[in-house]
Amino acid sequence: MAFAALVLAGCGAPQSRGRPSSVAHYFPRVTTANAELTAVLRTGTPPLAGSGAAPEVPAIATAVNGGSAQVALGSAAEFTTVIVAVQGAADYWELTLPAGISASDVVLGVSPNASEGIIPVLYGIGSGGTIGSYAAQNLHVYRVGNGDVQVSVSWTGASDVDLHVYDPSGEKIYFANLTSESGGTLDLDSNAGCAIDNKNNENIVWPTGLAPEGDYRVVVDYWDDCGVPRSDYVVTVQVKGQEAQIFSGSFVGEPAPESEVEITTFTYGRRPVPVRPEMAA
Repeated sequence: MAFAALVLAGCGAPQSRGRPSSVAHYFPRVTTANAELTAVLRTGTPPLAGSGAAPEVPAIATAVNGGSAQVALGSAAEFTTVIVAVQGAADYWELTLPAGISASDVVLGVSPNASEGIIPVLYGIGSGGTIGSYAAQNLHVYRVGNGDVQVSVSWTGASDVDLHVYDPSGEKIYFANLTSESGGTLDLDSNAGCAIDNKNNENIVWPTGLAPEGDYRVVVDYWDDCGVPRSDYVVTVQVKGQEAQIFSGSFVGEPAPESEVEITTFTYGRRPVPVRPEMAA
């Protein structure tokens, strides 16, 4: 569906011309930053906007297909409900919080099949069954590779955050070793050496049929703050046949001499069971 065909009908719910696709086509999951709470997909038209104020959100966010975007929502009044919709698309995500708060980070999981371009996202907040006005945001998706294994990092702030992934052989893929012998590739490297490109995403991928079986280790390195006081990051691990894993955190101040953060270790495929020589005879 062409984004040019999407319109917002006044202060009400998102509308579209023609047959709309579902918000789940763009975002298969929506969670809190710590991934402890998951939004529920509601079918039909998103709620009409009430008289309440729209949440404060960044006007622009970035992500990669198969990755995630962490979005900070703020409000002068407390809220317990967050609505996430795509302008012109059907259905919506509803995130229910356990208590009223005035700020919350929401993580949008982007479809691995998402095309490069702008997704017009709408956010609404409220409590007691009512939703205020919607806030609009342009989410710029950069198209990268995906396959058996895909690991990506997205972050806020014009800083240099680097993604490192060790394959089962122990070889590290990162900015100084773009491709491993096992077939993994760093196909997006952003803000290298503080040459700010505003993409704020990195991606390492093993294409379909090439990922070796075994254990992988994921590390995020705060290479340079580039003068930014804080950078919030979210790491997404996509492994064929498994649910996506989300990890978030923050870098504050200047990088320390050893600024690497261990994110996770995961296993791809099944390791063969060793056969004793007497059984193999």
